[in-house]
Amino acid sequence: MQKTIRFVLFALLVVYACSPLYVQGQRKIDVGDRNLWQIYDRELQFISKDSMGFKPSDSIGLWVLKNEVMSLSAIEFDVKGENKMGDNFVGLAFNMQDQRTFETIYFRPFNFYNADTMRRSRSVQYMSLPTYPWNKLRDEHPGKYENRVIQAPNPDQWFHVKITINAPEIKVYVNNNPTPSLVVNSLSLHTSGKIGFWVQGNSRGSFANLVITPAAKVPFGNNAAVGKYFNVGDAQLYYEIYGQGKPIVLLHGGVYGYIDEFESFIYQLAQTNQVICIATRGHGKSYIGNTPFSWQQRAEDAYKVIRSITKDSVMVLGFSDGAATGYKLAALHPEVVSKLVAIGFADTPKERKREKFNYTPELLMGQAKTLFEGRKALMPEPERWGQALTWLNKLYNDDYLSKETFTKIKCPVLLMTGDEDHYHSAASMISVSKAIPGSQLSVIPGCGHVVFFCNWPAVWESIRPFLIRQ
Repeated sequence: MQKTIRFVLFALLVVYACSPLYVQGQRKIDVGDRNLWQIYDRELQFISKDSMGFKPSDSIGLWVLKNEVMSLSAIEFDVKGENKMGDNFVGLAFNMQDQRTFETIYFRPFNFYNADTMRRSRSVQYMSLPTYPWNKLRDEHPGKYENRVIQAPNPDQWFHVKITINAPEIKVYVNNNPTPSLVVNSLSLHTSGKIGFWVQGNSRGSFANLVITPAAKVPFGNNAAVGKYFNVGDAQLYYEIYGQGKPIVLLHGGVYGYIDEFESFIYQLAQTNQVICIATRGHGKSYIGNTPFSWQQRAEDAYKVIRSITKDSVMVLGFSDGAATGYKLAALHPEVVSKLVAIGFADTPKERKREKFNYTPELLMGQAKTLFEGRKALMPEPERWGQALTWLNKLYNDDYLSKETFTKIKCPVLLMTGDEDHYHSAASMISVSKAIPGSQLSVIPGCGHVVFFCNWPAVWESIRPFLIRQ
């Protein structure tokens, strides 16, 4: 029990520490500090104490800021290339998932003053790799993702670049000119990732004065601009809606869980879908109600909120307690759930011997005081938190989910777990997969319960094709 609690707390602390949405204000990055950077495929040379560059090489060079995954609203830097025809490409990679998956804005200095005016219009360019390389974009959308540099600088001298990102729009400014040299819409599904300098061509590329501006933090779970309540009978439940398109409902985990744990999912899904985030009774801004908790109650609560928003069927993504709610919802209301993604919750048969839960306010405050002080500050009935936890313990200790529920689920289902989950083992998830006709199972290696904090790229690349498949 204590080991599991420590794991969950560690996962929560990691996501808060690493998420760019929790870093406020502009930051200047020391380009000359070699320890901050991971270099791929090229050698570096020091130019001065606060700048570095790539040595000439036949390989593409990446110079990536270590240990920082971020969503940005602006990036500024100085860059110096060379006027070597067809052999000098210098720029910045961002929203980087790995060495092959990223967006980039880059320059061709040899085209800045080229006598061929067509080539001048290819001086600054956007790519989203690996799906949209430059040649594909040029062939299919000529002139849309590349342009001339307005008041182009000397191709052999330093120039200043500012990239602003107001998703999906990206603008590129050179040497503080108020008119952008390039305006494009992002072609990537990713809105956060690592950043790094990027060079191609057997020539030098040098960089200095990197300044990043993190994207403003969206207060998921406490967003007055979008938050609403719906009365399900004996309780007012809080929910938030983001984006437009086919609706997908997010159902969060229990005890530690809340809407804000779905930050990465919301950013990705809201680009193409209407995302409905429901707060469970006794969590965050939702009221507790007057009846003890059960999985069926959770499912009926979700059903009522969904039907107050849309008469269409919805996709459902649930984590931990939210996955249990998703199972029940899909079984009880098959006309509502078109697809289900269930993460980190397996079968809990009635006869199974299980660990007894006994959460109390004192225990949780002792484990994660800052986290739960924040959670409690959101509660409309903070004086009833102890009662909510008592009902939650009873839910975990006495209620059950088993084949009686799983065999009634008819929609496509993707099950997901970490192979080191201490709550629900991979073997128990396999058992659920066998009970739900036609379901799929994704096991994320090296991860515990909160798999999307542990390995977000693997989780998203498993879920995305399942959601978009017709």
